[in-house]
Amino acid sequence: MANINERVPDDTEIDAMTSPRNAKSAENLRHKRQVKRRLDDYLEQAQLRKAIGDDDFF
Repeated sequence: MANINERVPDDTEIDAMTSPRNAKSAENLRHKRQVKRRLDDYLEQAQLRKAIGDDDFF
């Protein structure tokens, strides 16, 4: 029977896992983060509009 231990990585380990290995990877990661940030902002604005009753947006 397998023994499974759950462990949360610390900040150093997370940085090591997400750090790009070359310039192209760094650019791709930066672009993905920008797109995610824009989508999160868009979703937040849409939720606020819906909450205040501005349904013309949808």
